[in-house]
Amino acid sequence: GPYYVIALLAALPLSILPLVYMMGEVQYGEVASTREQCNEIWNTVCSRAVWQPLAFVYLYNVLQVGNSAWREFLKTSLGFTGAQLNLIYIAACVLLYLG
Repeated sequence: GPYYVIALLAALPLSILPLVYMMGEVQYGEVASTREQCNEIWNTVCSRAVWQPLAFVYLYNVLQVGNSAWREFLKTSLGFTGAQLNLIYIAACVLLYLG
């Protein structure tokens, strides 16, 4: 049922947490000033290779229409209730618009 689906979706990302300790980190590296960091971020965002895909993803998600076939599958096959689906949808929309 829905409990197993949500548990699986929560467990899979948590399974990579042990790999975080294997990642290398520079202990005492040079840190650029805030102005330099902001300029680098702005230059990256202004790159066509960055802003076009980001604009597409944002517009796709903002203009997305609900998929009634998928919603019906979730209700009939996986046993989600209408309230559970609405809560998941609200959380997804909030996270989507926050970025």
